Amino acid sequence: MKIATKLLGLCLVASVLLAGAADKARAQGKLIDLHGAILGGGMIGRGSGGNQDLFYQTQGAGFGAEVGARLLVLDLSIRFLQMVSPDGYRGTLLSALVGPSIEIPVVHGGKDKQGKTLPPKVVVRPGLAAGFGLGTLVPVKPPLTNDQLAGKGLLIMGRFAVERMFGPVIGIGAEIQGGYHYLFGANAEINGQQDSSSGWQMGGFGTLAIHLGV
Repeated sequence: MKIATKLLGLCLVASVLLAGAADKARAQGKLIDLHGAILGGGMIGRGSGGNQDLFYQTQGAGFGAEVGARLLVLDLSIRFLQMVSPDGYRGTLLSALVGPSIEIPVVHGGKDKQGKTLPPKVVVRPGLAAGFGLGTLVPVKPPLTNDQLAGKGLLIMGRFAVERMFGPVIGIGAEIQGGYHYLFGANAEINGQQDSSSGWQMGGFGTLAIHLGV
């Protein structure tokens, strides 16, 4: 957990830096953004648990959905991923993360005939987040119960996304992410040494998103 504590400290420092950078971007970005997306891509990971690490066991291609809300520079998002293989469905990953995220227009939309500023055409969204994650090694059978879980615990994630907007609502984009995890077994103590795994994970996804806000 020492590594996790240090990374959380780095997240706090980075949060301050991102918040400062947001002062310039905020005037052109949305103050409130309710967002949802479908996504497809893949993730890989390694951990101290070796081949028992959740991200190692579930790595590969995946698809899923995310919903979230961003207020000024603070974003809360919930993401579900269903991992797949040539043999069919594999494990699942669910995360709830909160942290600073800013929206920076890089291609502006110009103005309409009345002189009103149009929404940007291309935006980038760097961000950092920390929160809770859990996963299974097989597809979830609702309702999700503790005996289906293969791991749960802390996630810290850095993200960088770029999105091509088609009007103020619809966007198509790509995202890369990477970070740290400290996960323990479904029935283990949070600081247990025998049934825990800490390490890294990274992934890349294409997204089709909607944005509702001002």
